[in-house]
Amino acid sequence: MIRFEETFVGDEPLPRVWRITQGQDASREQMVGWLREHKGALNAARDTHGAVLVRGFQALDSAPAFADVLGAIANDLMEYVGGTAPRKVVHGRVTTASGLPGTHSLALHQEMAYQASRPDALALFCEVPPDEMGETPLADARKVTERLDPGVRARFDAQGVGVRRALRSPSTGEENSIPRPWNQVFLTTDRDEVERIAREKEWKVEWRPDESMLLWQQVLPAFKAHPRTGERVWANQVHYHMPECMVRWALRDGRSADVADLRRQMAETPELMDHCFHRDGTRVSAEDAEHVWDVLEQSEVPWRWERGDVLLLDNVLAMHGRRQYRGQRRILVGMIKD
Repeated sequence: MIRFEETFVGDEPLPRVWRITQGQDASREQMVGWLREHKGALNAARDTHGAVLVRGFQALDSAPAFADVLGAIANDLMEYVGGTAPRKVVHGRVTTASGLPGTHSLALHQEMAYQASRPDALALFCEVPPDEMGETPLADARKVTERLDPGVRARFDAQGVGVRRALRSPSTGEENSIPRPWNQVFLTTDRDEVERIAREKEWKVEWRPDESMLLWQQVLPAFKAHPRTGERVWANQVHYHMPECMVRWALRDGRSADVADLRRQMAETPELMDHCFHRDGTRVSAEDAEHVWDVLEQSEVPWRWERGDVLLLDNVLAMHGRRQYRGQRRILVGMIKD
């Protein structure tokens, strides 16, 4: 018999916690069967709270066990094609959450919100909890939307947002770098295949003499309505693709060498840096992007991982990030399509 109680982590309303109170030592088969039976209730809680944490199963101890859980709670999983973060495939479609070193935090975001094809939900699994720091802050996208300046909301609502990305050559891009080399973004070294994928996604590719790439992604709505609740929330990553915000990111982390390098690029080669634009072709203003950065930074709700945790995140209603960490930390992810 498996039983659980619903609670929260500390005093914060996010995430909702399903803490296993009986049957913690259930076999993997029993655990997976129970989660399959409770799939509807999990998704209902996800629609209400945005994030649900399942905590307490001893059988959740490895990537294969997590893959079995995904098979129970997910209709389908998607690959990480077109993504910005360095990742490694671990087991099937289970990947590492981010290959960036612990010196880098990650700002709040919805997964792959810079492209039309994005997951409906994420499942994150804590295989190795952080030694020091390394929390995964969350935020309710509904509250983030309310906190944004009405003028900023109106401009983005009217004009949408597109991203122009600068991707490194495979010969120069480091494995865990930002920006990523284009072969890691498109999961192929074949230029023809890259251009086919780009056409399919309605993206424009410009190859540069050094084998790097400029990639124009289509303008998308800055807001997204949840498919079941109908709630319309801020859902883009403008704060991750503007040079001014990249400087803010490096300053927050104390990465002084990166701050100097970014400022040099802004002065010398701004045309080779990521930036965002509106539907009418105008560039997103630094003031608007930095306002979004400020609101997201103020909205973070941190909490600490425990080994074996599985966090189910709605990719519209919830945002997630990462605090800097020291030592070991291994979080795995599966990207869910409903």
